[in-house]
Amino acid sequence: MQKKIMSISPDAQYFFRLALDAEAGENPQSVLEYFDRAIAMEPAYASAWNEKANFLDQMGELDMALVCYDRALTIDPNAAEAWFNKGLTLKKMGRDEDAVSCINRGIELAIG
Repeated sequence: MQKKIMSISPDAQYFFRLALDAEAGENPQSVLEYFDRAIAMEPAYASAWNEKANFLDQMGELDMALVCYDRALTIDPNAAEAWFNKGLTLKKMGRDEDAVSCINRGIELAIG
């Protein structure tokens, strides 16, 4: 299976990088705004959806994180990291069977 290469605009990459850099210190709303700006510029930016989901997970917004992981996986169903991360969030929610399934899928994709 050939992997599709997607070009992300420099502006979207800029806001994505701002969000990642801001996670350590700024208020959560600023971080989410940076992710949202990157995603608004490039709605098919699967990595931005995944990282936004990770941030939401860290904030305890687990349902919102799942929505973002699902969006990332709709864009790139072979995103091993998003599958694995989604599984970790599901585990936090007590959805162990779903969690194991997602984590295993992530591992399978990662090791080929």
